[in-house]
Amino acid sequence: MATVFDKILDKTTGPKSYDWYRKQVRSMTTPGARSLINKGKATLRPKYGIMNLFGYDPKHKDRLPYYDTFPLIFPLEPAKGGFIGLNFHYLPPLARVRFLRSLADTTSNNKFDKSTRYRINWRNNTFMKKTAKHYLFNHVRTSFLNITAEEMAIAIFLPVARFKKGSPY
Repeated sequence: MATVFDKILDKTTGPKSYDWYRKQVRSMTTPGARSLINKGKATLRPKYGIMNLFGYDPKHKDRLPYYDTFPLIFPLEPAKGGFIGLNFHYLPPLARVRFLRSLADTTSNNKFDKSTRYRINWRNNTFMKKTAKHYLFNHVRTSFLNITAEEMAIAIFLPVARFKKGSPY
């Protein structure tokens, strides 16, 4: 079954401008986050080394100025009751591109396909300080959609962020 990522990859080949690419993605589909999760390859736990999209209800949402209920993350490491993840939605779209490009040297290979895994040293990076969040398993509300390296450039542009109470940008 073709996913939204397959459809977009089929339409978009070669180097394109950011605006053109964004328009192509929007014209082809404006999928909801839940729809993507239901149609894609999902797991009950985050899959390390690749991106994941999932539904989340933060524990301390009443204290937060804003929060994302559908994080698009790189899970990094286990943490008490959950894991640490880098949420790309906390960056504006062009910063997401720069951030993803900055991670290219952390990959297991140069294929950028289903076999590629990211090994990220996250503690000393400006992007990571803005995006690193502690997610608790008992506040996860959906399964985790696994997004491979070949789909990541598309995923960062999909309009699936669901911020409540405001926005980080």
